[in-house]
Amino acid sequence: RVEYEVVNIDTLAARFEPGTVVTPELLHERGLTSGADRRVKVLARGEVDKALTVRAHKFSGKAAEKIAAAGGTAEAIG
Repeated sequence: RVEYEVVNIDTLAARFEPGTVVTPELLHERGLTSGADRRVKVLARGEVDKALTVRAHKFSGKAAEKIAAAGGTAEAIG
């Protein structure tokens, strides 16, 4: 079973400027995950109103929809 660190889209919206490419490394630098090497899952709590490119290992379907609706991109990695 793979362990994921969870980040919600309302946290991304609050912590990053429009146009930011959000990576697991950046999430760790900002103190949102415990390690740059951790697998990240993005969940749909809250709203996002800015275009972000979010690179994570997994997305809930609703989170990916909300990111896209705000003009951003949800990119699944590794």
